[in-house]
Amino acid sequence: MRKYRNNAASEIRVSYGIELCAGLRFFPETAGFAPSFESLNNDLDAAHTTRYSLRKPLLEKRAAFRFAHYETDQTIRMTHRAAEIADGGRKHGPIATFLFPNGLGPVVAPHGARQVPPTEKLVADMKRCKLAGSEAFCAEWLPKVEAVLAKFKAAVDVYDVARKAYVSAFQDEITLRAEHYDAIDKMMGLVRSAFPNDRVKQDLVFPVSHDDADSAESIEAGGAENP
Repeated sequence: MRKYRNNAASEIRVSYGIELCAGLRFFPETAGFAPSFESLNNDLDAAHTTRYSLRKPLLEKRAAFRFAHYETDQTIRMTHRAAEIADGGRKHGPIATFLFPNGLGPVVAPHGARQVPPTEKLVADMKRCKLAGSEAFCAEWLPKVEAVLAKFKAAVDVYDVARKAYVSAFQDEITLRAEHYDAIDKMMGLVRSAFPNDRVKQDLVFPVSHDDADSAESIEAGGAENP
């Protein structure tokens, strides 16, 4: 009796289960064991299908999130440069210092969604800035920063929803994988009892597993990090 590896992908487990059910039904002595295991096998198959259906939306939303993050970063950098120009080309003029008191770094350094708060602060500071020469600058750049921030926050939100849906589905699938794995151990015991000392029949019931770890899942699950 052979079994797939404990890190085998769901497709491998389900395929193994389909052949195992056929093996159980081949002998009258074991046919009664098939329905309950087939139900579990179908549940795992459905969970995998559900999780995989969420993969494309996750990747699409993650890509949109990256692009929105880039646009936000670039807009902040251009805003900083425009503030210096409004200050007459000075690097530490009053407008740039008011909006970026610690320089550009702290505003653009945060990764992902962590860039939202400093960008929101930049917007708030631009709205309350009353320094000489700031009116024309803010009139031009405040709408640009607000627009890119709104787009970025929307991208964060939709990616977070897609990520949570995928992770939740994957967790459900992992739970069923464990149940599937344990159920096969129990099934092996039942088959041994049905055919004591008959290794030929015991081995015939259980398929040969050509398993392999699902390398794509490590990318997907690991890539579904918090935005």
